[in-house]
Amino acid sequence: MVTNYADLPAVWDGIPPGQFPISTHAANPPHESVPSLASILQEFGPFPPYSLVIGQCMDGLPFMLGLDNPRPGAFLVVGEHNPAKEAILSTMSRSACRINHPEEVCWSLISSAPQRYRELVNSRHCQAVISPHERAAGSLVVEMASIIEQRRFGRERGGTHVLMIDDFQSFSPMLSDYSVYLNLKTLIAKGPSVGIWPLISARPDDAYSQQGQLLRSFGTYIFEKKEQVAEETRISSSIHQSDFNVIVGGRLIPIRSLAS
Repeated sequence: MVTNYADLPAVWDGIPPGQFPISTHAANPPHESVPSLASILQEFGPFPPYSLVIGQCMDGLPFMLGLDNPRPGAFLVVGEHNPAKEAILSTMSRSACRINHPEEVCWSLISSAPQRYRELVNSRHCQAVISPHERAAGSLVVEMASIIEQRRFGRERGGTHVLMIDDFQSFSPMLSDYSVYLNLKTLIAKGPSVGIWPLISARPDDAYSQQGQLLRSFGTYIFEKKEQVAEETRISSSIHQSDFNVIVGGRLIPIRSLAS
């Protein structure tokens, strides 16, 4: 069964369930090929500090996130297929490294498959790579929430920190610890306002699980278009051709993940 992503309640106030606003980009014809991140950075750069690239809009322009602007809120990437979600997280993390100095933007990763990010692990931007099954994963969430509270009251300064949780389902057992659950809620609700950005990937069914309310509290959703969730082999073999939709402040923007 394919989940109707349009039913995800979120920041799109005034939009009836099951409907999307019309995108101003939707009428533009798709490009014949998806450019690499390197070509996007070369063509449209230099990019300002504290920014990263998420993908390419259907009009050919890069879709960017300014990490110095908390308005979009925490990011949730929703999809049936892991390769497609990983392509988005990989683009975001790689662009964060290429655009920003390590003292400006760093990141940590909680993932059961860190080898998919092996090209980035040795980067100076990388602070930690932890398995979701280790106690250290829960401790990292608590630590990040503690930094948020210190920054809110002016007791801690530092650069922007991006915390990626690759596959919410693998991490969710940690939420049986109520302290981890509460601190993750703090990360999602308050993190971007002080430079701590949660980027979490999840399966559609997880959004309706017992922790579904937590996932529906994000500010921005990136999700696979339903027509792209048909053949896993096709998605896996051409993940860079997968189309995604992004909901930001009530607008629907179609994007594609970038080739390596």
